[in-house]
Amino acid sequence: MDVLFDMLLEFLFTLFAEGFLYLHSAFVPHKDITPKLKKRIKIICLFVSLFLFAGLFAGIIILVELGIRNFWGWLLISLNVLYLLSAVVLKIIAHAKKS
Repeated sequence: MDVLFDMLLEFLFTLFAEGFLYLHSAFVPHKDITPKLKKRIKIICLFVSLFLFAGLFAGIIILVELGIRNFWGWLLISLNVLYLLSAVVLKIIAHAKKS
């Protein structure tokens, strides 16, 4: 059971890390930013990602403890799904603009 939980945690963390990188590269063009601004954007995106990552676990715990029909559990999980989908869409748009 412990190995399964570790694999799940690694999978989710990888998704969030890639989502963070895609959002960062979609919003910020690489040639127009200063290193100071880049550091600020990374910190902001990191806190948003960590907040959503904690919300994912909270949502899962809420659904397990209070039942599958709990609104708040699904809300927390849906926010994470929207975050990942927006990161993918924005990365596609950024890639299309570069081409």
